[in-house]
Amino acid sequence: MSNYLLLIEPYVFIIYIFHALISLILAVVLSRYTVERYKKKSEEIAIKDKKRLKAIVNRGFIYKKLFNVSLHKNNRISNIVFIFLFNFAMPLLGYFFSVWITWYLKNVTYEKKVSNTNILNLDEFGILFLKVERIFGEGSMVELMNSEYAPRSKKLKALSSLSHTLSPANLKIIRSTLSSTDDEIRMFGYATINKAEKSLSIKINNYLEIYKEEEEEKVIDKDLEKKADAAKELAMLYWEMVYTELSHESLKSGFLVEIKKYVRVAKDYYVPRSRAIQKDLESIQKRLKKAKAYEHENPQEKLAKNRTSEYYGHMLKEVKDKLLKYNDVESKLYILMGKVYMNEKNYEYAVTEFTIAQELYDGSSSFILPYLAEIQFLTGNYTIVSSIMNQAEALSLNATLHPIVEQWRIS
Repeated sequence: MSNYLLLIEPYVFIIYIFHALISLILAVVLSRYTVERYKKKSEEIAIKDKKRLKAIVNRGFIYKKLFNVSLHKNNRISNIVFIFLFNFAMPLLGYFFSVWITWYLKNVTYEKKVSNTNILNLDEFGILFLKVERIFGEGSMVELMNSEYAPRSKKLKALSSLSHTLSPANLKIIRSTLSSTDDEIRMFGYATINKAEKSLSIKINNYLEIYKEEEEEKVIDKDLEKKADAAKELAMLYWEMVYTELSHESLKSGFLVEIKKYVRVAKDYYVPRSRAIQKDLESIQKRLKKAKAYEHENPQEKLAKNRTSEYYGHMLKEVKDKLLKYNDVESKLYILMGKVYMNEKNYEYAVTEFTIAQELYDGSSSFILPYLAEIQFLTGNYTIVSSIMNQAEALSLNATLHPIVEQWRIS
């Protein structure tokens, strides 16, 4: 071995020169392909390079030149230097590795991921967003009820708070507990729903007894107002059964029929009487006006008590109060009938009922406007929806409706 090394010793310098030459030729050839792989030239890169060069203005000449050729990877000089040093540092092996790396960089491809941000897929809209959870444990009621890890005491406390206001949303959450594996939670949910059903059933039965008693033929002195009031309450209670979804779906249509029946009975009593009271009010207003004019012309004359302006003023107040009471009941009946027609998708009749209720109601009737807006939206009259929402200033105070009102106002 030592003899072999002694033989090639005179040729070591020539071998190094030959190796350096091969490394340089490979570096020049291969750098052509590596530079194509990293084509990246732009005005932004040029500006950054100038800033870097200004930062080293006080450095030496060689440092500046080295820094200049190594500014970015698509610089061919830096590629040549790198490949040459790589080949020179590893004789023979470096040749094969540099050729293989260049071939790999030239031919390797990556999977293209296309993100189309111009089209919104509504089917995926609900599942693309990350799940948002609260950090202080005040998560939604539904998640609390369905969680296997939530403590029973919290679930019972939540159910107790929900049972105080039996809205459709609250009852839906309470119903979800009926499939709970926890017996106590399940029984509490069942007891809450059962209590609500029982309470409504008791009220309905009480008013049914009053209604039937006044309707029977054997009753000579029938109290029509009592019967109408019972009919009104029955209509409201049956609607509560439908609205809160306490009733089974199969009973819904039957309840709607009952609501129409009792609303009709109540209207038959209140509507003609409120019209008669309206006429009485107009008549008393005329009498009051005449009495005031007569008293002004004959201040010394003493009139009978039932002919003075003061007497007619008291009468006017009593009649106004009675009319307000009747109009209030009547407007509630029209609103209820409008809701029934909306439920049946009979929008034309629903609009009529809500409009009459709006005319009868004393004071701000802005709470009726959302029903009218919803009907116009469902029937495709979006311009009318916008005009209705622009009139509904009071609805801005409602936290639930405020964003909807604002959206339609600016549309």
